[in-house]
Amino acid sequence: MKRMAIIAGMLPLVLTAWLSPARADDPPADQPDGQTSAQPDQTQPQDQGDQQKKTEMHSTVTGPHGNSVTKDVTVTKEGNTVTRQGTTTGPKGRKVTRNTTTTREGNTVTKHGTVTGPNGKTATHDATWTKDGNTVTRQGTTTGPNGKTVSSQDTWTKDGNTVNHQGTTTGPNGKTWTRDATTTREGNTVTRQATRTGPNGQTITTTTTETGPHAGKPSKRKPRPRPRPH
Repeated sequence: MKRMAIIAGMLPLVLTAWLSPARADDPPADQPDGQTSAQPDQTQPQDQGDQQKKTEMHSTVTGPHGNSVTKDVTVTKEGNTVTRQGTTTGPKGRKVTRNTTTTREGNTVTKHGTVTGPNGKTATHDATWTKDGNTVTRQGTTTGPNGKTVSSQDTWTKDGNTVNHQGTTTGPNGKTWTRDATTTREGNTVTRQATRTGPNGQTITTTTTETGPHAGKPSKRKPRPRPRPH
């Protein structure tokens, strides 16, 4: 791995879950599958009087030429804090480690993460989500191994069956990207209109309509170019 970075941002579609009734104490989701990292699925039994829960996972993928990649992950929950430690080892023994700590306090979720590549260089990511009534705000900063940073701010507001999203991302060179989106649910139909504006004023507008019982649920996103710190 010659280059690494943490993509700063939050899945816009995850707030579409607000279009259906939700509990007031649900924190914002920050994982690709729409789950909240502050409440992972724990399968290990909890000892009486012990509030710590730990889940361990080991996986191995072997390619057609016999090369293998292994991944070890340990997730520990203690009170309102979840710690995740992961190590990925390539076929030549080169390792990438990822450590994240997520803490929920009231209507605020904070997350701190680090990624260390096989060359020992480290990138860090910090983000804070806050829910106030029908509004969720997020502030995030990613710092690359050479100290350059990418910052982002996002706001999601629910008004009836509509969620409005406004966000900005500022790269290490000071250039700014903006994004605005409106998502509306009517029955089993979800319509989303989004506009992205680059630092030079170039604009991309998209309109998406989904119909069906699963319309509006988070799905895998295609990778998009984003400013990265170095």
